[in-house]
Amino acid sequence: MRRAALDLGVLAVLGAASIASAVWLGRELDPGDFGRPLGVLAAVAAAMLLPYVAAATWVVWRRPPRRAALVLVVAIAAVLRLALVSGEPALSNDVYRYVWDGRVQAAGINPYRYAPADPELAFLRDAEIYPRLNRIGVQTAYPPVAQGLFSGLYRLHPGSIVWTKLALVVLDLVAVGLLAFLLARLRRPPAWVLLYAWHPLVTFELAGAGHVEGVAVLLALAAIAAAVSRRAVVSAVLLAAAGLVKPYALVLAPALLRSGRGFPAAAAAVVTIALAYLPFVGAGLRALGYLPGYLREEGFTSGYRFYLLGLVDGDPSTVVTALYVVAAGALLLGVSLLFLARPPDSASTLAGRALLLFTLVWVLSSPTYPWYALLAVALLPLARGVILLPAAAIVLLAPFLYLHISVGALPEWPRHLAYGGSALALAAAGLWQARPLLSTSRRPGRAVAVVE
Repeated sequence: MRRAALDLGVLAVLGAASIASAVWLGRELDPGDFGRPLGVLAAVAAAMLLPYVAAATWVVWRRPPRRAALVLVVAIAAVLRLALVSGEPALSNDVYRYVWDGRVQAAGINPYRYAPADPELAFLRDAEIYPRLNRIGVQTAYPPVAQGLFSGLYRLHPGSIVWTKLALVVLDLVAVGLLAFLLARLRRPPAWVLLYAWHPLVTFELAGAGHVEGVAVLLALAAIAAAVSRRAVVSAVLLAAAGLVKPYALVLAPALLRSGRGFPAAAAAVVTIALAYLPFVGAGLRALGYLPGYLREEGFTSGYRFYLLGLVDGDPSTVVTALYVVAAGALLLGVSLLFLARPPDSASTLAGRALLLFTLVWVLSSPTYPWYALLAVALLPLARGVILLPAAAIVLLAPFLYLHISVGALPEWPRHLAYGGSALALAAAGLWQARPLLSTSRRPGRAVAVVE
């Protein structure tokens, strides 16, 4: 009894510290501020992480009482989000584009047809949303399921940033509940949901900035839950929907497919994607939105974005970039085929494979923004084995990317820390996993698991 009280008391104190940190961050970061001194942003990153690391370590090490700890964790998670939801977005204005896209659709206009600056949309402009839009000269980059969400939220409460963020927070709390359910299915303490629910990257980006990544996380977790229940077609439909919110969620597909059920599941995913794009087909190829332009802008086509390539060639040619993309694609294809040939023997293996695929994509593509790591944060409590090493590196180091994107001089050391640290952790995990192959005393025929 005394141990349980101590465990819950420490969690409550660390939760209060996390809430205080969130409130301070919400006040410290001015809306749209991209020019804070490097030292301030370094302190911000540390303040974001310290209470979380302490709480995560405590809940994993001590395993506090199941029901009471889960209630406490979820309650603090809700307070963390509500503490940020009413403030203006900081360091990103993407949520204004969500509201704008919803407004365009409410007016009966295809969001892929016109850019906000086009004269055809002049009658929709106002003094609150339009001036805060980014990339007003190009069409939206968000896929159809995201557009459906934006349209629905706008029709329920037109033009409200706070309402949009609050709705996204509610969906994120549903994801927290689903993650707790999956943990229970794996016979793990449901309170481990803290690893996702209290992560400052999650609370700050979903409740503070109002990013739509949380919806992709929710749908991806639902796809995993369906796959664990051996509902391959349902899982494929849900994962396709997640990819139609954020395309990178589709990298989990090889981990969720099972041999013998791959074709109907893949067919269901293709049909889902086709049906989602059907209402927007009038825009033609413009239904792809600004996604191709975004890839060029972020340096994916020039090769600048690829951290590992930059270590070898600081100014890669088109040929070198193409070779890197082909090599990275071949690696991902090989891992995917291996997973498809060897169905997972447990839900933990399935989650570990999903986490490995995401980790590979993170290391190979080195995406610009830290909030792209939210899917790794959600998968972390579900997996086991050596994949946890590089996954933990991503989860703990990704917030330092704020120091790269938010400082005018664009310092490179945060990229070395976030991407280089994750790559080294992945390499160490790979060497550890391959140690039976490297040992001269390995017995013939001994199987080596890719992910536990």
